[in-house]
Amino acid sequence: MSNIKVLVIDDEPATLLTISKLIEKSFSELSLFTAKDGNDGLLIIKKEKPEIVISDISMPGQSGLELLDFVRKEKDFKDTYFVLITAHDDDLKQDQSTTLAADDYIAKPFSNVKLLARIKAAIRVTEMQKHIKNENNLLLSLANQLEQEIQDMIKLSVKFLEARIPSSTDILRKVAECSVWIAKSYGDFSSEQIRDLEIAAYLCHAGRIYLNDNFIKEPIMKSGRPTNEIMYQVPKLSKDILGSVQRFSEVSKTVYHIYENFDGSGIPERLKSWQIPFESRIIRVVLDYQELVYQYKKSPGQAVDIIKKEASRLYDQRVTILLEHYVKSFEISEKIENEVAVLLTDLKENMKITRDIYTEKGLKLLPSGAVLTNKIIEKILMHNTTDSILGNIYINRF
Repeated sequence: MSNIKVLVIDDEPATLLTISKLIEKSFSELSLFTAKDGNDGLLIIKKEKPEIVISDISMPGQSGLELLDFVRKEKDFKDTYFVLITAHDDDLKQDQSTTLAADDYIAKPFSNVKLLARIKAAIRVTEMQKHIKNENNLLLSLANQLEQEIQDMIKLSVKFLEARIPSSTDILRKVAECSVWIAKSYGDFSSEQIRDLEIAAYLCHAGRIYLNDNFIKEPIMKSGRPTNEIMYQVPKLSKDILGSVQRFSEVSKTVYHIYENFDGSGIPERLKSWQIPFESRIIRVVLDYQELVYQYKKSPGQAVDIIKKEASRLYDQRVTILLEHYVKSFEISEKIENEVAVLLTDLKENMKITRDIYTEKGLKLLPSGAVLTNKIIEKILMHNTTDSILGNIYINRF
């Protein structure tokens, strides 16, 4: 209670003195401030930030209702407990929308017993709010600490992988960045799912640390088949490693199913299409793309073409489309000059499309190079209501 500030505002000296003396006598540990009108009250509110304000409604300068309106609109005072004092019930009826924003009100003349009850209620609510705020701050601090520990654990794990698989850090960073971009572009992932996806991308090579030196640099899969019998064990090893950490339970499932093929011919459980976790499908496409670029020395364009040819057999076609968007947006050699992404609502006649437009069901709605007409725009917008456009729409800005 000693940290609670109370402000009493009233233009009647007798009322102001009565309330002040009552508070000083009954709640000596409170920090008490007084103001003789609304203007002085506003200055004290801004400077002292009292947790409890007891204010008369009708006063010279700022009225009690105006002070209440200010307090409710300002972020710094959102938890302020506001009690209105009125000599007439008509004051409360003048602006019910504002007076309802008050936490309590008391009508003159009031007894000391009633006033004390109102102040005690205000103190209880204020102390509860402070307790909740402190608990929330503690939880936030613990969450930040846990997140830092997770980050440190990921860095340590990647370092171990780097020791066994040279240059894995750069590859995994690119896999994580691209996977997160694809998930955000698809737009059906929560922030927590995206965070787990990022962790899974960084740790997708976890099971490989058990491979001996003869196989450590070999890809797990080639053309949809394990490159060696021993590779069948990698998903299970990854799951065992990551599953031992409770925080990584979802991450371990994602990593476990990365090497499932979209047609059901992959490992470890031969899951098919929608049965494969979407996060696993994303990482698989990006990981194979990066292996084509880094290990097989393919250009970004060549690697994308290889990936696209295997859509529906090895990969989710939606992910391969979004991968191509990513590569053309961020791989320097593949950037399209004067290209810009636009919203559906910004499409206009005579715009030139720079990338194929696909829907979520895999329908190619419009080819690259097409010039928009009002009829085509209507068709795109109409189709989007039943089969959403996948990713962004890219046009030539000139």
